[in-house]
Amino acid sequence: MNIRTKITLVHSLIIFGFLSSMAFIVLRFNNMHSLKTLELESVNALTELKALELKTILFSKRNQTLSLLLEDWIDSIRLFDYFYTKMLNNPAHKLLGKGESITRDELVSEWDFIKNHELNPLIGELEIAFDLSGEIRNLVGRTTINISRELIAEEFGSDSTMYLALSEIENNLARQRELLNLDVLASAEVFISELRLKISEYMISLLYTTIAIALFFQIAGSFFALHLSRNIRRNVAKMGDTLGEVASGNFDTKLDIHSGDEFENIAQNFNLLTQELWTRIESMKDMMLEVGNAVEHVNAAEEMEELMLRLAVKNTYADAGIFMGIDNGELYPKHTQGNFPPLTLTEHRILDPVTISGHPFFIRKNVEELPENADSNSQSFISSAIFIPLSSTKTMGVLALVHTKAGSFFNDLDYAYMCSYGDFISLTLDNLDRYIQLMNARKVEREISLAAGIQKSLLPEKMPVLQGVEIAAFSDAVKGIGGDFYDVFAIGGGKTAIIICDVAGKGVSASLVMVMIRTIIRSISSPEKRADRIMIELNRTISGSVGIDKFATTAIIILDSKNGIVSYSNAAHLPLYIFRGNIRRYRVFDTKGLPLGIDDNASFGHKKIKINKNDYLIMFTDGLSEVRSKKGAELGTPALLKFVARHADSSPNELVQLVKSLVSEHSGGHEHDDQTFLALRVV
Repeated sequence: MNIRTKITLVHSLIIFGFLSSMAFIVLRFNNMHSLKTLELESVNALTELKALELKTILFSKRNQTLSLLLEDWIDSIRLFDYFYTKMLNNPAHKLLGKGESITRDELVSEWDFIKNHELNPLIGELEIAFDLSGEIRNLVGRTTINISRELIAEEFGSDSTMYLALSEIENNLARQRELLNLDVLASAEVFISELRLKISEYMISLLYTTIAIALFFQIAGSFFALHLSRNIRRNVAKMGDTLGEVASGNFDTKLDIHSGDEFENIAQNFNLLTQELWTRIESMKDMMLEVGNAVEHVNAAEEMEELMLRLAVKNTYADAGIFMGIDNGELYPKHTQGNFPPLTLTEHRILDPVTISGHPFFIRKNVEELPENADSNSQSFISSAIFIPLSSTKTMGVLALVHTKAGSFFNDLDYAYMCSYGDFISLTLDNLDRYIQLMNARKVEREISLAAGIQKSLLPEKMPVLQGVEIAAFSDAVKGIGGDFYDVFAIGGGKTAIIICDVAGKGVSASLVMVMIRTIIRSISSPEKRADRIMIELNRTISGSVGIDKFATTAIIILDSKNGIVSYSNAAHLPLYIFRGNIRRYRVFDTKGLPLGIDDNASFGHKKIKINKNDYLIMFTDGLSEVRSKKGAELGTPALLKFVARHADSSPNELVQLVKSLVSEHSGGHEHDDQTFLALRVV
């Protein structure tokens, strides 16, 4: 279930709860209206019953025409019968439960019995009695029945017919009062009192039930909304943590989310992406190893170019590829892989800028970039293309990869992959060309000179200008071709990578390992990575591609000069020495780690160091501290550091020259190992 559906479900639940509550309230208020009507009818019935009782009591005491008394009394009975029957037959009694209906049915039966067997016969008797004697009607019309009866008793005697008739009327009325009081009034009052109590209880129950229903749906909706919100926050936090891990270079991190919604889809796609990135990194490593192994066996650059083209097509799943060389500033096809469509190689508006500027060009979906290759029905159709210039000190050619099937395109990962691959093969071809020249030299001195030139060209020609930092270094090879190496280059984001390395051995083999390390470290360095992460990737890449006797001790610094922060990692190299300008003392920093190339699963330590104004960062190889005099006395690290401390007010360029002079004076010009020294001062 996706997030939108979950949110819609929560909204629907809240709305349904609101509508249900409203519907319940409307329905129950209709019931309340019915019950209030029933209550009003019960009040009317009770009022009429009281009126009937009063008229019955006053019947023989009212000074009124007998026929009018009887008519008024009968009307009162009928009016009570109407309201009482209406109240008892009201369907709202069913709302109060089965027990209420049973009591009502009993009252209905009781009233019907009293009305049919008591009241109606009594009314008939009264009507007959009043019809017997006009004298009684005339007499009662002038005074009350009680007074008339007493007057008749005085005048005619208590055994006269009129006296007996009036006595009979009074007896019947007394029986009527007793019947109303004992049978009807008592039962009706109890029933109506209980009825009103039940109606009141029903109203209260209705109110509480309505509130409970409304609260239930609101609480349920809030609970589901809170649960959904908590899951979203948890998944977002998990995504942030995982992205941070990946940004630091840990591509084997997995995003584990099983929420059944878009977050799970994102996690699956993210894991596919990191897996693809890791696959590409491993693929790049395999390609570098394959190229590195091939370097030992090929005798010409053409063989290497053909191999590199084949590997590029294979690892990007391109339909075709071409390696174009440059002759007198013009491109020409040298090697092809697959059925590569024809391109205009001269005066082309895409290829010419690529060769001139040295920047790669990516055509994700070909529409207007290559109009002559944009027709999908044509044999020369190109749907997507990547053009990579191969240049080091000069542009050596262009590597082009294409998709020729409709709907098949390169992606950004393919493009970034080929850009890194292009840098690697550019350096490899350039170094191969130099190496072939070296191997073809007839004299050892010529070989050494060329190899030293390769090594020297790989060292920075000049140090980059950094904000708030001055830096200088020197590196001298004992045989002209050494294994010592340093590099300083910007990696973006205002950060600079500083590397010092000492490859075991001497001569050409050590120099080639140094070239490989320099090439790889420039390819994998980025501002998001810490020094230890770069060290891990560098070690994984070169492990297995060099012999066990060609290990290298290395130290890496990632310098954030703007914030004065150093990320430091060491692979069995000499420690980093920082001469603190504010206290005029050294601080030594070191981390655990094996030399590079021994164990591809090796781990490396890391330290984050704050640097301040007038601090001096010192790095050097053991060939410098172990230099010996003619008598065999070693210079030693303490003496070297004391010398640096005495000249800490000098600039890095001045300090480098002073250290070179110190080493030369101590050794007398007879060094036995490569020597590299790097000094960085915060200004």
